[in-house]
Amino acid sequence: MDPRDPRLYADPRGVWRDDGAGRVHGIRWRDIDGIDGYAIDAAERRLIYIELGTASGERLELRTDWPGYADVARALSAHLPGLDVDALQRLEQARPDDPPAILWWRD
Repeated sequence: MDPRDPRLYADPRGVWRDDGAGRVHGIRWRDIDGIDGYAIDAAERRLIYIELGTASGERLELRTDWPGYADVARALSAHLPGLDVDALQRLEQARPDDPPAILWWRD
């Protein structure tokens, strides 16, 4: 883990990514309308991302190896009815040539 990596966290309001120096980006629970996941190739390793989206097109990328991801994943499953927790775990096996996976969509 790189100390420059953003810190992820969830609270009663939503999901947040703290990029340092006061730069916090997030999406409120009520605004999340979909979650996608994908893998990319990076220098010497594979990176796994989930992307939270809103109906207005706002997106928040979260990488599974950033600090706080495990807590955020648990909070996602608690706050978003119908989210398949196993899908989050299966995403860890995704390959860069796999298409993005839809993990959850608000009905």
